[in-house]
Amino acid sequence: MDKLIRFRPHHLLCMLTYIGKGYTEKFTHNYNRIIDDINNGNNEILLIDGADDICAPRLCDKDDITCHCLDAKIKETDAKALNDLKKVAGFEHIAVGKTLKLTESLIKSLRTAYKSNSIRTACIGCEWKNLCDGIVRDNFKGTKLK
Repeated sequence: MDKLIRFRPHHLLCMLTYIGKGYTEKFTHNYNRIIDDINNGNNEILLIDGADDICAPRLCDKDDITCHCLDAKIKETDAKALNDLKKVAGFEHIAVGKTLKLTESLIKSLRTAYKSNSIRTACIGCEWKNLCDGIVRDNFKGTKLK
């Protein structure tokens, strides 16, 4: 059995436009590995509250003195993302502590909603928003998640 991949709510949005850019080389390498796992069929996600498997390289190491992933503002971002995700078909009952299997159909539903801007409340004020906007305009071209 594949291991569960731990995700915080807003990372379900971030993964949709992830093109291999990140905060640090260590962060990007880790994120690439996680997306590769999902693309290779290890797509069982456990939704958690707080720092997840994507955050692991940013948990207050020497390069991240602000502890970004543990910041209260990020918890607010997660709450907004979770609220928006419940609007997407197949995610109505999503909640912290529950697992979900990321199927091609669910990813397509997420991308459709993301592209329509209906689930991007959590993206307001994000430093990556302009990059993601461009990726959406380019119809998700070059994204790592298949």
